Amino acid sequence: MPQFIKQMKPPQMIIFGFLFVILIGSIFLALPISDQNGQATSYLDSLFMAVSATCVTGLAVVNTADHWNTFGQVIILIMVEVGGLGFMSFLVLLLNMTGQHPSFKSKMLIRDAYNFTSFNNGDKLVKSIVKLSLVTQLIGAVLLSLDFVPKFGWAKGIWFSVFHAVSAHSNAGFDLFETSLFQFKDNPYVLMIMSLLILSGSFGFIVWFDLINLHRIKKITLHSRLALTMTAILVVTGTILYSLLNIQEYNGHPMTFFAQNFFLSITPRSGGFTFSNYNATSYASLVLTMVLMFIGGTSGSTAGGVKTTTFGVLVMNIRYIFSNRFKTIYHERQIPRRIIRRVYEIIFIYLAIIFSFSFVLLITENLPLNNGIEYVFFEVISALATVGLSLGLTPDLTAIGKILIMVLMFIGRIGIMTVIYALGSHAKIDEELIRYPEEEIVVG
Repeated sequence: MPQFIKQMKPPQMIIFGFLFVILIGSIFLALPISDQNGQATSYLDSLFMAVSATCVTGLAVVNTADHWNTFGQVIILIMVEVGGLGFMSFLVLLLNMTGQHPSFKSKMLIRDAYNFTSFNNGDKLVKSIVKLSLVTQLIGAVLLSLDFVPKFGWAKGIWFSVFHAVSAHSNAGFDLFETSLFQFKDNPYVLMIMSLLILSGSFGFIVWFDLINLHRIKKITLHSRLALTMTAILVVTGTILYSLLNIQEYNGHPMTFFAQNFFLSITPRSGGFTFSNYNATSYASLVLTMVLMFIGGTSGSTAGGVKTTTFGVLVMNIRYIFSNRFKTIYHERQIPRRIIRRVYEIIFIYLAIIFSFSFVLLITENLPLNNGIEYVFFEVISALATVGLSLGLTPDLTAIGKILIMVLMFIGRIGIMTVIYALGSHAKIDEELIRYPEEEIVVG
């Protein structure tokens, strides 16, 4: 291993690993063998698609179904799988096949990459993650094939089933239907399977392990309890609100109407698939979608956003502040102040990035007539939360716009705090060694 890699901190190695996957993938996509017409794709467009695939976002400057041939689509699918599971999972599998054991630094890397709380059995957990994900994707592919094979034939139907099962479970949002899931708008079966696949990927691996081992350990961690509670609240509330906003589109088929709005409540939380034109929806629907994109999935999952647990702690803390109480309690457990501080840091940095990048894009990009600032804000939130939904800005991005959106997708997938730790100084001063006198400042 090169010396400069050995000297990297775990967050820096995570960034390096993703950049390496993106670089290799972008080179393959730029080659003529990946294009439908046998022509080389511009490297900037290939790089954008590689970033979007590896960061499991789904934003595309070229249509995945029209532009790439089967080879190019396979390359995108591989990047989606690596990006969804994390490159560390494949490193662990490689070490396992060669009979080696992860070093202490590798265990630190595994902990940081998957948000584990300890080093214990990290490599075993990663292998379980891979098995769980592959089994879920296989089940999803089989269920989708029951609809796709009769429609598209055996070869195409199976390929479509595998591609979309992997893409949905990885919360990537890439599709091979040219217009996402528009043709399945009135197909509750496909909408429900895709919704459940997206949901399964956004739960987070820690939550899945708690659920699988619940019969044995007879309890669930506070993290999983909060994640499941917030997910249920968001899904139920989102389904009800979308149903009310779309009540005029009710066509007399309750199952179809429920499946549509259930899907709409799930896909913004990093899924990225759609069966409707967001340009034609109301401003209320756009705001609801942006809020759900901002929140995203659960920590340690394939989803982006500030995460359900982050938002849950924020809501609880605000409630306790209004109650004039200084401790945040959840299920007879006090949430540490450092966690609460981290929540506010994440929320603030997310909002700062959204507003600053949106401001620059409003200068560099040409907005179509009759479109306001929501055209850009929607794109920025979608990229940072690795969702993949768009109002149509992506294909018309300028070179600067493409670079900015790529940066957003990368930050969203790696995680804001990981990027901050990677860019931070190696020298760390213990704040407890230096004490300064206090002085009050009037705020509020």
